[in-house]
Formats: sequence, C-alpha cells, structure tokens
Amino acid sequence: MKVAVVLLAAGCAQNTGPHLASVTPSFVYNATTMNVTIDGERMCAGDCAHAAGEIALEYDDGVVLQLSIVSFADTSAQVAIPGGAPTGTCSIVLTVNGSSSNALPFSVMRATGGVLP
Repeated sequence: MKVAVVLLAAGCAQNTGPHLASVTPSFVYNATTMNVTIDGERMCAGDCAHAAGEIALEYDDGVVLQLSIVSFADTSAQVAIPGGAPTGTCSIVLTVNGSSSNALPFSVMRATGGVLP
C-alpha cells in the first residue's frame, strides 16, 4: 500500500504598513480648530524621528485635506482638524514612507452660525 503525503504551505503576508484602530472623537464641528487622537500600530514605521508621514481627511467627492500633526508616535497621533473644514462624511488615512493605512470613518459637522450645538 502506497501512502501519498501532501504538504500544503499556507503563507501569510506580514502587513508592515501603518494600521489605524480608532479616532477619538469620531466627529468634530467645523466652527473652530479641534484636535483628535488617532490610535493604531506602525504609525511611523518604528522610526518616528525619520518617518515621512502625512495624515489626511479623504472625502467621498475626492476632496483631500492634509492635517497638521500636533504629536506623533508609533501607536498614536494627535492631529488638528481646521476650523472651516469641509463638512460631510470622510475617512482619516495615514501615509508613512509611501505606505497608506486603512481608512477610519470620520465626520465633520456644520456648526450653525459658528456656534456649537
């Protein structure tokens, strides 16, 4: 009796790009500049002193708004959403050294008459 042995090798590609886990708060009002905190992994590719990173709001209509980075580390970042930012549903995306993260859902709400509700 002959027995055939078949070995199957399953490979998993290790994801080494940035990964975003959460953003707090998940929305802002556009009446004034507001800071949000983004948590994740590999956000500066392990070398925050030399990483070339950008964080942007990407809207469904193709508008992209680059955000000012207040603080940046490998597992979190704080960014400023500018007053007057376009309103609507968008995504926060981080790009580090040419590698883009997953997109986190985010919203910019209109403040009525420049006043927060």
